[in-house]
Amino acid sequence: MQPYAGAPPTPPRPRSYTVPIVVLSTVLFVLVAAIVVVLANRAGADRAKQPCLVGVWRMTDYREVVYLQALDNTVTFTGGAGTVLRLDKDGTGESDYGTGTSFYADTPDGRKIRLEMRGPVRFTYRLTSTGEAIELKPAGNEATSRLYLDGQPSGPETPYQDELTGKIYQVTCAGDTLTQEGSAMTVRYRRR
Repeated sequence: MQPYAGAPPTPPRPRSYTVPIVVLSTVLFVLVAAIVVVLANRAGADRAKQPCLVGVWRMTDYREVVYLQALDNTVTFTGGAGTVLRLDKDGTGESDYGTGTSFYADTPDGRKIRLEMRGPVRFTYRLTSTGEAIELKPAGNEATSRLYLDGQPSGPETPYQDELTGKIYQVTCAGDTLTQEGSAMTVRYRRR
């Protein structure tokens, strides 16, 4: 049936935006919930790992490849028994070499190297955003070092040089064990 010429046109039916709004709200809710879960998991991981780090640790195993200017070569140091690491919950820490801690290596031509460290090296630390690494910055140094080649001193006892600024180390802490890893270093500790 045709409308007659004098009838007003049928007004368009109003569009309903209810369904798109409900769908968008649901998607937004899911995205926000996912972001909150990810952030909560990250924060929980940081909190879960940080308390494990806090405490006093004794070095059990040390391995580091080091360039020695005196030899103009790289060597691999091991040893370090007696070194005590302290990590406080306020973000301060200390590596204490006591009255003398020795690290050992061999030169490429077979000579024996001993590096003796004494005293404390203080630093500040913070967990990185992943909670799996710490960044260290120097905060005071009373340590000294002396290098021996085949049992003979190679120079005088000298102040230990802090090279911590901006250093980031991966850390794995579980119960009574702590592992610290850098690009050329792995150190293991046991809780004291």
